[in-house]
Parts: sequence; structure tokens; C-alpha cells
Amino acid sequence: MPLMPAPVIEKLKLMDSLTEERYVFYRLCAGDIQECVKSLEMLSDAVSDRMRVVLIKASIVSYARPFSGNESQYRDKGKWRLDKKYVPKEFCEVHKQAIEYRDKLIAHSDIPHRSPELLRGGPHFAIGHNAPLDEEYVEFSKVLFPASAALLKELWDLIISYEKESL
Repeated sequence: MPLMPAPVIEKLKLMDSLTEERYVFYRLCAGDIQECVKSLEMLSDAVSDRMRVVLIKASIVSYARPFSGNESQYRDKGKWRLDKKYVPKEFCEVHKQAIEYRDKLIAHSDIPHRSPELLRGGPHFAIGHNAPLDEEYVEFSKVLFPASAALLKELWDLIISYEKESL
């Protein structure tokens, strides 16, 4: 039997306008939120509590990525940031908490938010802090999952609409 040739994927063109870059940004946002959802889906397969917390923190970073400043090739001012208006209203508090976890505890070590204490005793100093316990992250994942899934649906609706109207 003769081998069938591989399908040819035609490269349309390079992104060359602000309109196309906005579309690409929306697609990247959907990919980030999909990564968040997939990380949260993997929690049931995690073999340890520590692995669960690592997956949750990774999901929070993925969730927050579209809302942080993302470099642009075509915008004159500013960076790409997904507007909070796309977050379904019932998940605004979850969104706020996810961004705060990412900005103040996961991606940065902001001292005021950890409320550290320098503990003196024995031959070494120790640092105690008030960061969330692993159980708090696990509980948060239970509300982050539906929030992420709802946001992903909003993004795909936006992408499909943008394809029809702008491209």
C-alpha cells in the first residue's frame, strides 16, 4: 500500500496588525486558562499533598497570566491585559483572591503579606510567616476550578465573535 503524503499546513501570514495581535492575545489567554483548568483536573491524580499544592500554585499562576502586563508588538502604549469584565460576575471574588495569591505570595515574596516573624532560639534564627497553609490552597482550588471553566467559556465566546467580526 503506498504511503499517503502528510497533510500540508499552509502558513497564512505573519501577524501584522493590532487587530491580529489582539486576536492572538485572546487565544493565548484561552490557552493560559485551559492550562489552569488542566492543572486543577490533575489534582485527583496527585500522589501527595505537596504535589497537590504545587499544581494549585501553578494553576493560579496560569490563571493570573492574562491579567498581568503582557508585551505587545503593535500597541503604542501599554501592555496587553485581559479586562476583568470577562470574569463572570459570580466569580469576581475568586478572581480577586487568585490575583492576590499570585501577586503577593506565589510570584513574589511580599513581606507585608506574609507577616513574617524572626524567631530567636537555638543556634540559628528561624522565620515564621502567615502565608496560606496547604489546606487553604486546596480549599481555594475547589472554587478556582468552576471560575476558570466559566472564564474559559467566556474567552472562547469572545474569540469566536472576534473571528467573525474582526478578521
